[in-house]
Amino acid sequence: MQVKVVIGTIAFMLTMIILGYAALREPERLEHFTGAREGRTIETGAKIYFDNCATCHGVEGRAEECYDAAGNSITCQGLPLNNYFLVCGDSPERLAQTRFEGTKEQFVERTVAAGRSGTVMPAWSTRYGGPFRDDQVQNVAAFVLNYANEEFCAQEPARFDWPESVDDFLSLETDEFVAQAGDPENGAALYASYGCNSCHGNLDEPGSNQIGPWLGDIEEVGAARVEGQTAQQYVYTSILDPNAFIAPDCAQGPCISPSAMRGDYAFAFSDMPQDMVDLLAYLLEQ
Repeated sequence: MQVKVVIGTIAFMLTMIILGYAALREPERLEHFTGAREGRTIETGAKIYFDNCATCHGVEGRAEECYDAAGNSITCQGLPLNNYFLVCGDSPERLAQTRFEGTKEQFVERTVAAGRSGTVMPAWSTRYGGPFRDDQVQNVAAFVLNYANEEFCAQEPARFDWPESVDDFLSLETDEFVAQAGDPENGAALYASYGCNSCHGNLDEPGSNQIGPWLGDIEEVGAARVEGQTAQQYVYTSILDPNAFIAPDCAQGPCISPSAMRGDYAFAFSDMPQDMVDLLAYLLEQ
């Protein structure tokens, strides 16, 4: 009888040891499977992205290098996704620009699912007439948010200290930057390379705008948009802060608020402020 008790006690103790060891390993095991699942989600999202989204947002998500179905280089029409102000931090600046009050995960998923009214961004979810299931929407969102990593998000991009007045900017002389005369030819190249023409059209082709207002007459129209502002001041302010004034008429009807225009040009031009001078020269010297 005593032998049976001893054996039972030993068996019980061994069972508890095994269960305890398994319990200790459970978090590690769950972390491994969670990581593997997330990896598959991102990998699946990458394939969906390159098959459907890269045409507008670019092969690296920066809206810089886009190709059509035949492999021809085309102007990117989408906003940059591989972008500090979309994927870094708990509440990236892109959310504030669009007045979104949820998380960045919700923002990306909702934008993929429902699209953006007044832009070329369509609804992709079957819930809104698109082709993607809910899990595919989540896969794409996971891929986009995976651009955020410790190195990429370590430091906010440098921002040039833009004067409020365009006159002050055009006459600026500091140790870092001295404004030169505007170069309309370079401005035309910038207008194309930044994809401005994909939204606002060609300046010599009325009606060529697809999303935003046509800018071929902006020197005349801009002077009447905001009381007390010159056309030059209006364009300068609108580039740096697209929500400062919402133009009344866009290609598909009234312009939407918040603006569909990307809101990070204050950072995009920070490395080369002279590009702003040249772009203004191109837009206002037609």
